[in-house]
Amino acid sequence: MPIMNQNSQAQIEGLATLLVLDDEIRKLTNVREFGFFATNETHRLIQYHTAFLWQIKELNNIHILAQSGTAEIDPHAPSIQWLKQQIELIKKTPDAKKIHPIDLLAGSASENESQKFIAVPYKPEELPQYLLWSPLLNKANELNGGLILFRETPFVEAEIKMLQWLIASYQYTWSILVKTSKLPAWKKFHEKPYMIMLGLVILGILLFPVHISVLGTGTVVPKTPVLINAPMQGVIKSFAVNPGDAVKAGQLLVTLDKSDLLSTADVNKKDYLLTEAKLRATINASFNKNDTNAEIPILQAQLAIDKAHLDYTNSLLEKSDITSPIAGIVVFDSKEDWINQPVQTGERILVVADPNQVKLRIFLPVIDLIKLEVGSKGDFFLYGQLGTMPVVVRTLGYNAKLLPNKILAYQLTADFTNPKDVPQLGAQGTVRLYGSRVPLIYYLVRRPLQALRQTLGI
Repeated sequence: MPIMNQNSQAQIEGLATLLVLDDEIRKLTNVREFGFFATNETHRLIQYHTAFLWQIKELNNIHILAQSGTAEIDPHAPSIQWLKQQIELIKKTPDAKKIHPIDLLAGSASENESQKFIAVPYKPEELPQYLLWSPLLNKANELNGGLILFRETPFVEAEIKMLQWLIASYQYTWSILVKTSKLPAWKKFHEKPYMIMLGLVILGILLFPVHISVLGTGTVVPKTPVLINAPMQGVIKSFAVNPGDAVKAGQLLVTLDKSDLLSTADVNKKDYLLTEAKLRATINASFNKNDTNAEIPILQAQLAIDKAHLDYTNSLLEKSDITSPIAGIVVFDSKEDWINQPVQTGERILVVADPNQVKLRIFLPVIDLIKLEVGSKGDFFLYGQLGTMPVVVRTLGYNAKLLPNKILAYQLTADFTNPKDVPQLGAQGTVRLYGSRVPLIYYLVRRPLQALRQTLGI
């Protein structure tokens, strides 16, 4: 009887959640909101590790629209490429239009072994073994998208039944938000001669040569920064400057804690004086006793050692006060992040840079890469300003790296053509870089051509 009560309570809670979700689903206004809701809010009804929403778009390509817990999706990521291959395989199975679970290591649960689903051999480590396939159909009852759930444990029948009710609500909103594109009618084109002239004008416009350009993000950085590193292991006691202060050559910047060094220097000085006194007494005694002459070289060596220890400690005390080697602007984040924090030898603390000697560091996404050369021109659009600043590319990046926003990008540098009118250090904005001249039609269809090349491998 308690088990029946627990099952009934779970069913009531599930039905209540379904009603709440159904009301919220009908309020979604675009595909982006739908993707975020479907991949994240479905977790309120059924537990899973990761969810993906996909759609079949132009040329029958599969696009991953949303992923749970992720704001931006890198279409070139290995896990996304693997998932597209999986979707292509599952689409060809007889159960592609039905909600059903799949064990990626054992295949699907189809009764027909000849039609059994075979997973792609490679599987990303971040995705669990069990998959729940939830298709979405268009008004013509054709498969044009779906929701895929991953988790570490198999999906049970009760969960699949509840998800079927939720998918029905998703299906209704999906069919409204996703419109089926229609091709224009060209049958009556020959009946309107002026349309031919209009077509020729449009063709001339499409063949008009324009500069191909791409957008990247730019940050103003120093050309020849002087790195201020920790000269030794220690603890930062205080800063004599604030971020952005102008400093002169030799001006104090940072002070390390000297308490241990002062104690060591005091002990070394006393050892030195004591050894010096012993040596003096031994020399005086050697005039009366010949047997004390043997101790003099030993005490002289010990005195040299004590002197070396004292000199070394004094040199460390001098290094505890870090000064600026040049005049410029101090660049670092915050004093509070460093005070009373231990530093290792060679660890960077701050940078001193000449504010008049700056360059532009540019990050260009891999997907937007065009043919650029040293000397290519561009414009820098500083955030918060309407005007532009012309720049010239000086170095090209050949190794793409992953940015914090999970996008692969190349790093380039550019110089400002007007050195008298440069922005301040740390300023950020958008950079437009110009390549060679191309027909306008290529400029417009460049992105679709990239997608076609990725699909066909040409």
